[in-house]
Formats: sequence, C-alpha cells, structure tokens
Amino acid sequence: MAKGTPSKSPNWILHMKDKSTLIFAMCCLLGCYVPAGWAQLRFNVYSGGYFNITDYAGYTAPEGGHRFHIQYQGQDINEPQWGIRARINGPIRPESGQNISGLPFPAEKLGFQFTHDGGERPTLAEIGATMATIPFNALGETILIDQSNVPIRYQSPYGGSMQFHLYFTMHVAGGAYLDQMKNSAAYQIIVYSVPITFTLYDHAGNILGSQDVVYRVQVNQTLTGAPSVEPVYGLEVLGEAREGTLEFGNVNNYMGGVSMAYHDGLKVNANTGYAVAVKTVGPEMVSQTDRQATLPVSVVNLRLQPGSNPPQSGNYTEVALSDGYQVLFTTNTGRDVPQFFNIVYSTAANDERLLKARSGTYTTVVLYQLLPR
Repeated sequence: MAKGTPSKSPNWILHMKDKSTLIFAMCCLLGCYVPAGWAQLRFNVYSGGYFNITDYAGYTAPEGGHRFHIQYQGQDINEPQWGIRARINGPIRPESGQNISGLPFPAEKLGFQFTHDGGERPTLAEIGATMATIPFNALGETILIDQSNVPIRYQSPYGGSMQFHLYFTMHVAGGAYLDQMKNSAAYQIIVYSVPITFTLYDHAGNILGSQDVVYRVQVNQTLTGAPSVEPVYGLEVLGEAREGTLEFGNVNNYMGGVSMAYHDGLKVNANTGYAVAVKTVGPEMVSQTDRQATLPVSVVNLRLQPGSNPPQSGNYTEVALSDGYQVLFTTNTGRDVPQFFNIVYSTAANDERLLKARSGTYTTVVLYQLLPR
C-alpha cells in the first residue's frame, strides 16, 4: 500500500451486554474568510490546472503557478498553531470512458510539495512546514501544515492589513501503474477529475477558511521513458489489528483497566525519516444499541512499540485518542525493508466515564497517517 494511504476496515465498536461486561472493538482506516466586526481573514487558493502525463516519470507542475494567499484586514488578530489540510472529495474517476484497470486513479500517487514563500512573514521556515513531498490520502484529510510554529498575527489600533503567500507544486508519481490508468479504448487519451478542498484551521480545529480546487490528470496512450521503481512509502494496518478489541468482562477490568497488544499490527515502508500520526473521525463513540449514548474516544489510549523488524531509532509517544491528529512515532532515518510496530490499546484504571457508561456497543473509526520528513 502506498504512502499516506489509510487502510480500509470497519468501524470502532463498543459493546456492553450488562454493567459487568463491556466490549470495545476498533477497526482502523489507514484533509473565504471569517468576518469579525469589520475585520476579515481571507484564505485564497490560486491553483488548479491540467496535468498532461506523457512520460513514465510522471508529472510535476511548474513552480510559481500554485499558492496559498492568507490575508488579514482589521485591527487585531492572533491565531496560534494554525494549520492547512487538504481533502480529495471522492474517488478519482475518468471524466469519460474507462481505464484498463476499472479502478479509480490512486490518490496516493498524487503529491503536494511546498516550494517557496513570498518573502513575507511568516515564512515557510518560521512556520515549520516540511519541504518534502506529501502524498494525498484516499480517505480523510491530508496534513499540509500541522500546527504552525508562529501565529497569524497583526495588531494596530488604527487598522490595517497583513498578508503572506506560500507557494507549492503538485506531483503525479511515475511508474508502471500508469499503464493500468490508460484508456481501455485504443488510441484514446483519458482525463481524470481531481476535486480537492483546501482548508485553513485554527488551533482547536475550527475552520478559518476553505476553497475548492479542481485538477485534471490526462494519461496518454503512449508514454516515453521506462517505468520507475515502485514507491518506497507505505502504511498498512495488518491482521487482527484491523478489528482491535478491548473487553471488560468483570469488575476488576474496570478497576485496573485493560489493554490489548497486536503484534506487528502496523507495517511501514519508508526509506527516509517519517512520522506516524493518528486520529478518530469524531470526538465520541456512539452506541449501536442506543444511539443517544456516547463515550469520548479519549477513554482509549494508544501507543506503538517496536515489532519484529522495527526502525533503527525513533521517539515513541502514547496518546489518548482524539479527533485531531497526534503523532505516535517519529524518526529521522528510514530503511529499505518493511518496518513493523506492535499496536497497543489500553484504558486507565477506575475511569469514571467507563464506570458510568450505559451497556451497549459503541463505534468509531480511526485514521492512521504516514508523514515523510
């Protein structure tokens, strides 16, 4: 599975037959303006275009033709830890005709990369934005800027404005897969529509602005060059980890907490530094037996451990699940072979939220993301 691609599986499930039995099952999936008085924060995306693939090497859009423009007009703004994410809105399908594979164009073959800024502050370096290519997720949002190191800041009692530009390019990965994306009808090109929503968020995940952009990818029947090596990034949740379960069968489970480890539950391919992040699709798990009953996803803790063939080095962090991306693991080095992690889910002892929960089956969905560094 290519880098940044969520791994498909069913929903989280939490089941309580009675007060002494609680079963919690997880299934994993591996991203205008706001008026304030007369003040305005605008987020504009100048992008889009036609990507004509004529070579097995793929396509890279020319620098300078794609940018984010963030502008504030007013007296005072201070937005710390803001971020930008992108979401591909649905499967990438041909505008007409059918390709050889019969499948959508793979989202992970599309990449985003910052190239430079406009010289205004904050700069890309001050923001802490990665300059590496970021593959798009097929499901959920793709993080372009997680949390900026510097705020969007302006203050003047007389009013005024500030603005900055962040330039980027778009990539379509090369490779033998392009043969499967050609038109099944001989001598005819094929064009795919790629609708993407770019969104600017504040530190709490509230939307500050968003804009829809449509790209078109044309794959020609005759491609020059030779197919490139398959991508070196990939993320996959394996085996029983795709349907993880935490079970509360007696009072001791509530008092002492429970945990479940899935050996080699996460597989990563990366030959450069990377991070693994995780989030849920919402802040709560919803009862399947009583739709009015909920539990916060934060009752479950998650951590990674070295598996059978782990990274050579890196930093591990345990998190309480939330609907915002949190980093579980980071490393500055990669390997040319698959790397495996154990996935460990657990709950705290004597958690009042679980002790007071109604009996039932609760569900949610988890998203894992691989972030090249």
